[in-house]
Amino acid sequence: MAEEPPTPEPLDPVVDSGHRSYMSAVEHKHLATFQCRPPKEYLELDNRWLREGGPIGRHGRGAQPMIDNSLITALVDEWRPETHTFHMPCGEMAPTLRDVSYLLGLPIAWTAVGPRVVPASWKDDLEIRFAGVDRLDDLGALEPHPNARGPAKAWLLQFKATSLHPDTDDESVRRSLEAYLLWLFGFIMFKNGTSNSVDKVLIPYAREIADAPEDAVPLWSWGSAVLAATYRGLCDACSKDESNARFQGCALLLQLWSYERLAVGRPIVDHRGYEAQYYGQHDDDGPTMGTLWVCPRERTWANEQARRTYPSFVVALDRLVAEDVIWEPYSAAAVGSRAPYGLSSMCTSNETLWYTTASLVYDIYIEPHRPHELCDGSVGLGNHARCTWVTKVEPYVQAWDNAHRDVVHPVAPHTDWWYETFPTWYRPRTRCHVTYADTQPVPHESSSTDAYARHRDEALAGARNIR
Repeated sequence: MAEEPPTPEPLDPVVDSGHRSYMSAVEHKHLATFQCRPPKEYLELDNRWLREGGPIGRHGRGAQPMIDNSLITALVDEWRPETHTFHMPCGEMAPTLRDVSYLLGLPIAWTAVGPRVVPASWKDDLEIRFAGVDRLDDLGALEPHPNARGPAKAWLLQFKATSLHPDTDDESVRRSLEAYLLWLFGFIMFKNGTSNSVDKVLIPYAREIADAPEDAVPLWSWGSAVLAATYRGLCDACSKDESNARFQGCALLLQLWSYERLAVGRPIVDHRGYEAQYYGQHDDDGPTMGTLWVCPRERTWANEQARRTYPSFVVALDRLVAEDVIWEPYSAAAVGSRAPYGLSSMCTSNETLWYTTASLVYDIYIEPHRPHELCDGSVGLGNHARCTWVTKVEPYVQAWDNAHRDVVHPVAPHTDWWYETFPTWYRPRTRCHVTYADTQPVPHESSSTDAYARHRDEALAGARNIR
């Protein structure tokens, strides 16, 4: 048997040499899965905090989600930082602000979540602020905060709702809410490279929400921040090969996005209409498309052996065809069949910003919301003084306030300029073929289909070969 020709290189090999797909397909490395599962012990959200916590407080109300490390890792292998998209056989795909709205119900409008200057005394300030929390008597004295880069998970768990007296004072409730928000930020929405602490830059945000009057809760663009952090996490992860590497960003968003759109690793869930009493009576109390996957319902997998199997998911994604993709998961019919009583108003309240081209901001990270633009990942942003980055990022934070002015129309008229420009930029920056394809034309043999106008199918097939 003749030896199979090598996998063809992209026209610009520099963009591929450090990518996980290159390590696997060309260098034949055995790559491990990322660690991205949420913590085993959860802080539950007390119902009396829902209004006080604002829109962000509702994010963790559903049942405990289980993150599939294998599925997330397989998606990372398909991510290209040059385009900020997954390169699938059937085309380019990526989570967008629209997905964030429908899946998580997080606000997109309001102020960007930029960097904050956190004093060096943050740990002492935290202990002083939480010292008076009225906990159950049998829990004993509070444990001191350990040495950590940010609020420690074990320390925050001391202030969960079940630890408070039933008739505790308002200040204790607010501090418990602050602890919950820090846990939610650090271990669900903005996971970092550690498993035991939250980024300290999030302390001011959690405190300001917890201390605000119920009718004046400050609002930030948490949806755009989660997407920015996830883009950054994907760009960082697609070049990692360490066995203990952790995925940074919001793995929950990626998993729900995959469930909605791809027939790979998706559980079988009873999507019959939810019970109305499971949610509250306000417009924003309804479910999101994401909570319909994680609310208390039995889940099964079509092939239990393939569940959470990284190599199986890689093969499945490499064989993905257009028919395996749900291109419009949020149509009126799809929403009506799964959420007959309606979704939370937060799912569509900021729809005017879904197609903005303003840069996404989270902390010191700036991510383009334009899949065709390059992402500069060569600068080690985390190695500089934070006060300097507060100043540098400020223009992008201010620019987000005008994001509604930079909106593109999702269905724009076709122009030859865009058609000719994008392939010229795109093709040198990716693998046109993942596996070997003979460049010599195959002699045509006449068949009954020759009478059919095949030029459109052939053009589509050519487009599908671009990865």
